[in-house]
Amino acid sequence: MGFLTFGSLGTVSGLTMVLRILLAGCCGGAIGYERENRQKPAGLRTHVIIGVASSLMIIISKYGFYDVLADHINVDPSRVASSVVTAVGFLGSGVIFTRNKTVSGITTSAGIWATVGVGLAIGSGQLFLGIVATGMILVVELFLGRSVRFLPSGPNVIRINVEISGDQAELSALKEKIEAQDFKVWRFEFIQKEGEPMKASLLVTPMKGKNMADIPALKEPWILSMEVKGRLV
Repeated sequence: MGFLTFGSLGTVSGLTMVLRILLAGCCGGAIGYERENRQKPAGLRTHVIIGVASSLMIIISKYGFYDVLADHINVDPSRVASSVVTAVGFLGSGVIFTRNKTVSGITTSAGIWATVGVGLAIGSGQLFLGIVATGMILVVELFLGRSVRFLPSGPNVIRINVEISGDQAELSALKEKIEAQDFKVWRFEFIQKEGEPMKASLLVTPMKGKNMADIPALKEPWILSMEVKGRLV
């Protein structure tokens, strides 16, 4: 009862199917862990669920209808898989944001779509292909389009978004004030559009004995707004 024999397809046990689902969840989790550590909208849990669900769908598509097959009944095992790829587009589009003519979340959306592919590959039995694809996705997300510098990750990483009325002098002053409070600045990016306040984004970590609550509420006339984003343990 624990084994299903599918003629020329060989013998595929229920345990094998479960292991495929677990592996797909682990691969999805690896992709999601990188996204979560970079404080993206779709993180570990989302990618694990996507990997597990897509693997389950292809298993159902591939093996779930053999009890109803007959000489006059045929099924297309690719139909469920193609529907999954189409449906995930709605989920991926939900993490793309447009604000002030700036688009963000495209990489995360593409990662969700790619995680579906990984889950489908592993669920269909292409384990090596799914694992290699996971590695390639992680390399792209970690290194391409970024400076070759290892950034910190984990609950101690804090992102500070600031709107500034000023220029480079105020940017330098902001960095100095944050560092003076024993916070290490790992990344400092800014953008300025004509007729709009300058926007700066800092990735910082507290030094020993400090935490997110110690970030100073900077009271400067050139600081228009400040948003602190972090994750508690």
